[in-house]
Amino acid sequence: RLMELGCDYVQGYYYAKPLPEEGFEELLKRSVGEIEDRRRRDLETYTDVSGAKKMVLVVEDDGLTREMLGEILSKEYVVLTASNGREALEVLHRQGENVSVILLDIQMPVMNGLEFMKALQQYPSFRKIPIIVTTAFPSEEEEEECLFLGAADFIEKPYNTKKIMARIRNLVYLREYGSLVSIRQTDALTGFKNRKAYYEDIAAIEKDGVKRANPMGIIFADVNGLKKVNDKEGHEAGDRLLSKIALTIKTVFPEADRYRLGGDEFVIFCFEKDKESFDKRVQTLQESWREEASASIGVVWLEEAAKLEENVALADLAMYRNKTKYYQEKCHKGKKREKLTGRMLQKVDEVSEYLPGGFFIYQADEEEEILSFNSEILKLYECETDQEFRAFTGNSFQGMVHPEDLIYVEKTIADQIEKENDLDYVEYRILCRDGKVKKVRDYGRFVHTQVYGDVYYVLLNELR
Repeated sequence: RLMELGCDYVQGYYYAKPLPEEGFEELLKRSVGEIEDRRRRDLETYTDVSGAKKMVLVVEDDGLTREMLGEILSKEYVVLTASNGREALEVLHRQGENVSVILLDIQMPVMNGLEFMKALQQYPSFRKIPIIVTTAFPSEEEEEECLFLGAADFIEKPYNTKKIMARIRNLVYLREYGSLVSIRQTDALTGFKNRKAYYEDIAAIEKDGVKRANPMGIIFADVNGLKKVNDKEGHEAGDRLLSKIALTIKTVFPEADRYRLGGDEFVIFCFEKDKESFDKRVQTLQESWREEASASIGVVWLEEAAKLEENVALADLAMYRNKTKYYQEKCHKGKKREKLTGRMLQKVDEVSEYLPGGFFIYQADEEEEILSFNSEILKLYECETDQEFRAFTGNSFQGMVHPEDLIYVEKTIADQIEKENDLDYVEYRILCRDGKVKKVRDYGRFVHTQVYGDVYYVLLNELR
């Protein structure tokens, strides 16, 4: 559970009592030696530490083929059988934790192989079992779909006995022993890489000149409504939602590096050949979301894979703007828009000059264009004229916030709007035109207007 939450290390009595440095080193050496000895011993016999053989589940509708496979495999494994996907699910519910590999036919009655693999996605513990797909009439489309659904290998009929045994042995080894290494880098719920692997991969890419030279697309995704699902339906329902989101991402980006950074945040590194191909996949992802399972995303395209952490932060920022828009639309669905016209905006400008502090209005979209502001805003930013202020900030709310605080501010506003509240409050720093840094208090209100669309009214005061 701790690893699922992103913990890389555990301290305390869970593993051992506190030890001095020398004692810990000795324990570590002994433990590593024991693991290596067991790995070599088990690789020769394919049995677990108790001496029991590994289990293989054969899912095949043809009785003669099932019998033949059972006879071949039983020399080294305990063989479980099922004549269709539904029977296989029943077997897994009884023996799932003991099954090392599934040998799966595609063409079957009741529930075929593809339907079976889709059903497995609902059970995180079953998704860890490697699947070898078998078929007599393979097609490129069918093979692609099998791989998208998580198949580890693909074998054509009629069977070559030596190939079957070799491939099963390889997968048993990866399942049973490769996990000793990969479990520390894999999120147990989704099967994606975890935060530890994320940082290690970034370091590896930036050290590798060949990889750095390749173009890369970055996607930062954040699940919509997870907290609400956890609060109302429980964490099991929340885990199912996360699994659905992960499956959608995996289906659209099967060859990308996919990471769950913890909670409801995902990062995707996609090495497409060009931006056009990447954009098509992003569009497919957006079109794949459903009302009950969706995520807000931010996207960055790089001509070369450099400054990855900085660019992930930019994708994160873009995602929060997308999420703000999502919750604004959700919270205000069916609500009457206010009639803010050009003449009314002029009146707002006149009234705002009498307010005891800064006041401005900006567009609630990706550009966050500043629509209006009073003279107190000019004083706050040490600007002489309206034109000077607009040029200094890029005429955007983003330019009003200190660059180091921008992601925090966007997230804080988005989180408050998520709670179906029109009001937000946040404190942050601003960078003035003369280089001075000031801290301010921001009271904002989201407004749904007919003429100007969605906007924020903001009162801004310096904190002294």
